[in-house]
Amino acid sequence: MGANAKQGGKDLEYYLKLPYNVILEKWDDESGQYWVARVVELPHCMIHGDTAEEAVKEIEEVKRDWIKSNLEDGLPIPEPVSHKYSGQIRLRMPPSLHQVLAYRSEVEKVSLNQYMVATLARAIDAPEAAAKGHKGR
Repeated sequence: MGANAKQGGKDLEYYLKLPYNVILEKWDDESGQYWVARVVELPHCMIHGDTAEEAVKEIEEVKRDWIKSNLEDGLPIPEPVSHKYSGQIRLRMPPSLHQVLAYRSEVEKVSLNQYMVATLARAIDAPEAAAKGHKGR
């Protein structure tokens, strides 16, 4: 294909206007701490930066290059899919873990649901998610 490549009548500008989801993660390995931004729907479309701001800024150019390359090579370009999250999931766990979580929620004087939401939010370093969580009983 060429510089003005299209896929099923869809060109670069079409794809760039789509609401792709970007995830920002802090990584820490033997080279030190850095930030990785990735486009959820586009495989291997990611960039790292020294700061969160740098990674977020650069992911837009990386996304553009990823889409352009796939258009030129005639490769598929996934489009974002809208998801609605109810905030409820069915979760299976070992009874022993259920017991420990229940005891800890009692010690904290919060519902089991609230304790689990706060614990999950801390595990993914998203304290704002716990603050928005359902209060339970």
